Amino acid sequence: MKSVKTFWSEYCEKSSLHGLRYVVHKEATPWERLLWAVLMAVASVTILVHLYASWKTFSYSSIQIVVDDPRFPLSKIDFPAVTICSINKILYLKAKRLVLSKYENEPELKKKYENSLYTMEFLQYPYYKELPSFVESNPVLTNFSLETISDLMLKLMPTVDEMFDSCYWRGTGFNCSEILRLQRTEEGFCYSFNSKTSERMANDSEFNPPIAKPNGKLIPLKNNVAGKMTGLELIMKSLITEYFPNDKRSKGYNIMIHTPEDFPDIASSYKVYSELNQSSRISVSVSHIRADESLHRLDEKERKCFFYETRTTTTKNFPSSRSNAEDNCYSECRLKSTYKMCNCTPYYFDMKVMILKWSANKKLKRCDWTKHSISVDIEGKQQCGIEHIQCLSKIKVLQHNARASDEEFGFLKWNVQDFMNCSCPHPCSFVGYTTEIRNYAKDFLAYTKFPHAYTHIEVHYKERFAISYLRSMKYTTQDLLVTFGGMASLFLGCSLVSVVELIYVIYKSLIMLKHKYTKVQTLSKHEQQLILYRRQRKTYHFCKPLYIKPPGITLPEVCEKVKY
Repeated sequence: MKSVKTFWSEYCEKSSLHGLRYVVHKEATPWERLLWAVLMAVASVTILVHLYASWKTFSYSSIQIVVDDPRFPLSKIDFPAVTICSINKILYLKAKRLVLSKYENEPELKKKYENSLYTMEFLQYPYYKELPSFVESNPVLTNFSLETISDLMLKLMPTVDEMFDSCYWRGTGFNCSEILRLQRTEEGFCYSFNSKTSERMANDSEFNPPIAKPNGKLIPLKNNVAGKMTGLELIMKSLITEYFPNDKRSKGYNIMIHTPEDFPDIASSYKVYSELNQSSRISVSVSHIRADESLHRLDEKERKCFFYETRTTTTKNFPSSRSNAEDNCYSECRLKSTYKMCNCTPYYFDMKVMILKWSANKKLKRCDWTKHSISVDIEGKQQCGIEHIQCLSKIKVLQHNARASDEEFGFLKWNVQDFMNCSCPHPCSFVGYTTEIRNYAKDFLAYTKFPHAYTHIEVHYKERFAISYLRSMKYTTQDLLVTFGGMASLFLGCSLVSVVELIYVIYKSLIMLKHKYTKVQTLSKHEQQLILYRRQRKTYHFCKPLYIKPPGITLPEVCEKVKY
């Protein structure tokens, strides 16, 4: 059986590692062997230094966004949701018929109800600050004893038929009630097209988007063309005569364009006024941002974005689905801050569902309000009314501002003293809609078909394609392997097979040493001392008798046993 030294010598002579054969070459001089050994040691250290630097770059790699497809087909992207809100949330003539007519014989009480309804029409984010002065100077009712505020506002708001005259999708006319749904927003009750967050009824039309599948999944409508009259077209009634007499606001509508999964954000709405005698076209450009699988090796704090599979909102009005949930997060946080500070929720949200959901979802980390258990009397008066106006006006600054990172400069304490303690990172994958509105004279419509006082809105794609971007790690696993292989090959001519071969040689050497140690242990004590004596004396001519015998050993007896 070969010795370990012989086994390593044969490996070094035949190894593919550069320079290793010259270290053990029999004809090489000692200084040549030393020179090659030092050269290989320097090369090995250099490889280790560069590999450590590459590993650090891999571990803390930055994220890059590159154009993946400049002509991404629109057919793979959901058409945006369109939410339309009338500026006046209560029709004055309907309020006179359903509420005020009951108090014709009580002028003072009738005036209080009228002022109260007018106040409730303005009770919407972010206009709370304008209400206290009106309430202080006008007689109002602090509560409505007949019914809840939410039910009252639903009865007095304009219906689909009262608000819309005609609706078209891709040039085809539909009954507006068949393609529009009731939508809850921070502005109040509105109507939406193609929105997953809108209200769903048992008697909804089969055409009303998004379409519900048997498994409960909602499928929004899509579009594959661009340009005029290829998207959603709405002819809306002006409702100029339906405003309160003392309402001096401009008459018209607020239009919001958002992803179907998102909750409408009134901060990004367009105002379209009925008095301007014009038509408005909103063109939409689409960008599709997709996250690469390489981002999964970073945690959420390092990549500064989240995957919708691991973080979703679970309340009714903030649906659990793929979305640009950053806007949803801020809306949710405003709602929870309102409840925490004023012990009420706005009437335009489904309080019963949402409060119970908040109580059950304490593990969400988006907003610190979720750490508090919320327990309310569902049948109690928890909807924000006139009695909460003073409190709502005090938290107006808090609702407008979110907490900034302590690492960022420029956010001085005197600048933002009150803020919501929310943490709302953006998603890694999302669809972004960039909108642009243009107003035109509405002389192309036939006045014989539509009344003179109408508002025309058209929402369509601007281009026939979207731009797709890929968000990925700048330094990938493949780059790390290439660096490892390149460094090892450049300095030592080493490959993956060479590494496996070296591991195999080390393993075989250990087996040989173990076998040799086991064989030595089986010898007697005298035999072990003899072997140790020979190693120390380096006497390898075992065929001749030993002239210096070890003490305590009778040489002939040992020689007979070992037979050297």
